[in-house]
Amino acid sequence: MKRMGFILAAIALATPSLAADPAPAEIVTSLYRIYAGPKGDYATGSLDDPKVVAFFTKSLRAAMTAMYARSKKIDEPILDFDPVTDSQDPQVERLSIAPAGDGVAAATFYSGAEKHVVRYVFKRESGAWRIDDVSGGEGDGKWDLREIIKPGAK
Repeated sequence: MKRMGFILAAIALATPSLAADPAPAEIVTSLYRIYAGPKGDYATGSLDDPKVVAFFTKSLRAAMTAMYARSKKIDEPILDFDPVTDSQDPQVERLSIAPAGDGVAAATFYSGAEKHVVRYVFKRESGAWRIDDVSGGEGDGKWDLREIIKPGAK
């Protein structure tokens, strides 16, 4: 009987569906791994990559889709930089990712000498953490993805 209990416990631990879902900081780490690409140069990362979009809430996905449609209609970019790398020309060095409050994770990195902090706000959706907003910058350079992509913002 003890042996059967041990076997069942081992199976339960090995089953991915029973594993704890990733915390926000772990999701952000996965996001930057995807963005880094096979060469680690961040040249291939994109917010519309299906592997990246899978981290978003349904609401953020819908808002991004609507923004892309408006952008196409007016024939100009609404989102004219990449929020993940906080740039138009990605350069991510000395990346560190840490929890930054309840349901928030922050990625801190440098582009040359310039320090960037990008904050990811998460919501629970279908039992898992999903990215619902992204923000960064300071002072006049402060930005919020939801504010940039909302209708009428540009």
